[in-house]
This record gives sequence, structure tokens and C-alpha cells, in this order.
Amino acid sequence: MSTTRRVHRVHHIPRHRRHGSPSSRSRLLQASVLMASGSMVSRLLGFVRNFLFGAILGGSMSSAANAFSAANTLPNTIWLLVGGGTLNAILVPAIVRAVKRPDRGSDYISRLMTLVAVLSLGVTVVCMVAVPLLLTLTSGVLPPATYALAVQLGYWMMPQICFSALYVMCGQLLNAHDSFGPYQWAPVLNNLVGIVGAALFLGLWGTVGDPAQWTIPMIAAMALINVGGSAAQVVFLFWYVKKLDLRLRPKWGLRGLGLGKLSRIGLWSLAMLGLGQLGIWASRWATGGAVRMTEQLQGQPELAARYPALLTLEWAYLAFMIPQGIIAVTLVTAAFPSISRSAAAEDHAGALARYTDTNRMLSVPMVLCTAVFVALSGPIMWVIGGGTGEIGARANGSVLVAYMLGLMPFASLYLIKRLFYAYEDARSPFLAQIPIAAVTLISVPVILTLVDPQYAAMSAAGATSLGNLLAWLFGLWQLRRHAARHEVAPPSLRAEALLLGRLIAAGAVSWAAGTGLVILLDGLIWQHRALAVVLGMVIGAVMIVVFTAAGHVLRVPEVRQLVGATRRLVLRLRRRGAGATS
Repeated sequence: MSTTRRVHRVHHIPRHRRHGSPSSRSRLLQASVLMASGSMVSRLLGFVRNFLFGAILGGSMSSAANAFSAANTLPNTIWLLVGGGTLNAILVPAIVRAVKRPDRGSDYISRLMTLVAVLSLGVTVVCMVAVPLLLTLTSGVLPPATYALAVQLGYWMMPQICFSALYVMCGQLLNAHDSFGPYQWAPVLNNLVGIVGAALFLGLWGTVGDPAQWTIPMIAAMALINVGGSAAQVVFLFWYVKKLDLRLRPKWGLRGLGLGKLSRIGLWSLAMLGLGQLGIWASRWATGGAVRMTEQLQGQPELAARYPALLTLEWAYLAFMIPQGIIAVTLVTAAFPSISRSAAAEDHAGALARYTDTNRMLSVPMVLCTAVFVALSGPIMWVIGGGTGEIGARANGSVLVAYMLGLMPFASLYLIKRLFYAYEDARSPFLAQIPIAAVTLISVPVILTLVDPQYAAMSAAGATSLGNLLAWLFGLWQLRRHAARHEVAPPSLRAEALLLGRLIAAGAVSWAAGTGLVILLDGLIWQHRALAVVLGMVIGAVMIVVFTAAGHVLRVPEVRQLVGATRRLVLRLRRRGAGATS
């Protein structure tokens, strides 16, 4: 019965949207460019927003910074656990099926949206009552002043859960209608609200790094900046949803929603997210010694700057996610419909072939980004970290380095998980998450008892990268079992290892060149952030050229294709220029 339904779904794919047609590739490319540009602009504005937040909090190593990080983590964590990732995994297939109904899914989507809104509101109320307990669960035992401010901020931050639910619901509804742009561009509005709000806060109160100096108006303003940004992006998306003309309205009713199937997929997704959040919490628990030292050194900022803790973990992870969010997510999102169609048509060889092609394309920029971010780690953390000096930026940079070492496995595992989701298999991604949670949990007592608090955050990030590596290797093993189960040839481990070895060699050469330039220009880089940005761009460009040259010499096919395409583009531009002058 399920086989018949799958074939029926493929039968109704229009010719111009079938995998491999020129118009399909063109539309896919346009959608990818639109998503990537929105993600890039959003992330750039996000760093401006975070820079201003850092200026408000007195850098990432103040007690106020740790309190803000602990409070702001609550709604994000709770949302991910109760619905965020689960909805992302199950909404698109459910809505795609619903829009094929005579009413274009109006009744189904109305009831689903009503259910999501009511449940998220209930979760928000419960979590507001449980803020003190949740703070200890997510960030460990905080010192008194840090904890007191975190509790007050936490109460005000919780409404973000409701807006996050509506944001994902509207965004995935648009995605199911092939409208990808608004979902990627909505966070731009969120960040703009944050930038304006943070600037007003600085104008009114300036830098407030001591938790004891925070007043109720300050706390309310800080929360309003965050909650207001979440609300703004929901309004933005809902305007586009209305243009779909689905006649949506509040409507209650669970019958026909298919919650039995949704819950089976959703429970595995929820379990995987639970493991993921457990790993994040473990990293935060491991910085307990650094958080205590920060509060003890509240009046000595130069000494406190040597103890990166909660907010540093967030900032470094945000920097780590730049290549993942802009490059990896875009490539995988673009490939996912093709993989899903192949899976639905039981073309298992085609699905694995598309996975292999995407993984090879993904490996090149991930290794290059690792080399660039490691070489420029200190300056990067200085540029994005408002209120942070050179000492703090160098300390924060070590945390970024530890995260970046796990970028390639992290991105590749993300692609493997999406392949399993194309087969409606949420169990395998859950199993792949176990090594990450296990390594980070095991590392907590080791870091707390044996590691100097100055290096606690770096060690926690390193444990996460080790977990990502082990999870990726386990994911590759799962992939081979998947191929054997469907009686098709698995992706060649030899070819993948050979490609990765050559890319790592090219990355090492590029890193050496970049590190040499950073050392040579060290006196200039730390003079001004604007100068650091310019010099960083120059060093990054040199590293790209070196990486490309090394990859070409090492005969990496994807790099050689890039060189060939660049040559053809240059020749074409020269011919046009010559034709214009003649």
C-alpha cells in the first residue's frame, strides 16, 4: 500500500520539476542563491546585533554576560525540545500531502496551526513558572549574583517560545509551496529590531556588566528587544502566508491530522534533539569554574577576560555556524528534494548518487573554512565580540578553534541525517546523535576536576568536535547498512578518504600561509576592528588562492572544476572587454 502511494506522488511531479531537467536545476539554483543571500545578510546583521549586546554586557566575560546567556538559552532550548526540530522534520511532508486536497489543505493547515499555537502557549506558561529550575538544568549551578539576574531575565524571555512556534509553522508552510525566500529573510527583520533596540539601550544606560546594577526597566528593555524581534519576523511571514489565499482561520479538531504518523516520526526527532540539547547543556555545565571566576573577578576585567564561559560558547558556536548555515544548509536544502523524490520512487541508487555528489561538493568549502577560521580565530572573535579586548578575544579564539576542528564531520553528518529523513527514517539520525552526547557528558567531570577554568570552554568545545567526528564515522557505517538493505552499492569509502586526505593537505598549506600572515601583521590587526576586518579579508583571499592552487596540484576534481570555470569566466570577460573597446 505504501509503495503505491509513493509511486502516485512521483507520477504527479510536473515534467519541468523532475530531477535533471534544465528548468529544475535553474529554479533550484535560484532558490539556493535566494536562501544563501538571506542567510548571509541575516548572519551579518546578527553579528552586529551580538556586537552591540556585547557592548551592553561589558564583553563576553562579565557576570551580566553569563546571566544573559543563561536566560536567553531557556526559550531557545525549550522550543527546540518541545517542537522546533520536530516540526521542521515533519511539517513539510505533511503540508505537501495536504495541499493536494481539493481545499488546498486549508482545513488541515488551519487545525494544525491552531494546535501548534495552543500547545506553544501552554508550554510558555509552564516554563515561566519553572524558570529557576530550568536555569540550573541548562546552565548548571550559577553563582548568586549571576543566578539572580538570569532568573529575572528568564521570566521576561519566555514568550519567545510562542513566536518561535508560529515562525516555524508559517515558514514551513511557505517552503511547502516552494516559497523559500521569506523564511530565510525573516531573521533579517529580527536582527534589525535587535540592532535598533540595543543601540537605544546603550544610549539610555550604556554598558552594564555588573548584575547588581541592572534595574527592572533595563531587564524589561532587554527582554523586549529579543521578544519584539521574534514577533516581528512572525508578522513578516504571516503577510506572505496570506498571499497564498488558503483562507486560514482558528479551528480546533484533531481528527484527520495524522498525529499517529506525525508522532512516530516526531518522537524520534524529539529524542534526537533531546540528546543534542543534553550535549549543549553538558558543555555549559563544564564551564562552571570559569563562571564562578568571572563573578569573583567582576571588578578586574583584564583578569576576568582570561576566563571564557557561557556567552563565549555561544559566540564561538555562532561563528562556527557561519559556513554551516550559509554553505552546508544551502547545498543540502537544494539537494534534499531530489533525494526525497528518488527515495519516494524507490530509486535508491539515485538517492545515494545525489548524496555522494553533494557530499563531495560540501567537503571542499568546509575544509577551506576550517583553515581560514582557525588561522583568523582571534581577530574573528574580536570583531564579533563587542566590549571584548585583545586578551579576551585571543581566549575566545581558542574556543572557536576547538569548534572548527569538527566542522567537516558536522556538515557531512547533517547531510547523512537528511538522507535518512528522505526515507522517513528518524531513528537513524537519533542513533547518530548518541556519540556526541556521550562524549560531552563524559567530558564534564574531567573538565571540572582536571582542567584549569581558563581552558574549560575550549575543552568543552573540543569535546563537542570529538563527538561530531565519532558521530560522523557512525553515520557512515549506518549509510553502508542502508545501502546493503536496499541492495545497492554504498558510497566508496576509499574515494571519500582520498578526497578528504587531499583536501586536508590543501587546507594545511592554506592554514600555514594564513597563520604566517596573521603573525606578520599582528601589530596592525589589533589596532582597530575596521582594520582587522580589512586585513582579515586580505588574508582570507590569499588563503583561498593558496588552497585552490594546492587543490589543483593535488588533483582534487572539484577544485579543478572551479579553476576551469574561473578561467572560462575570465576569458569571456576579456573577450567582451576587447569587443567593447574595438
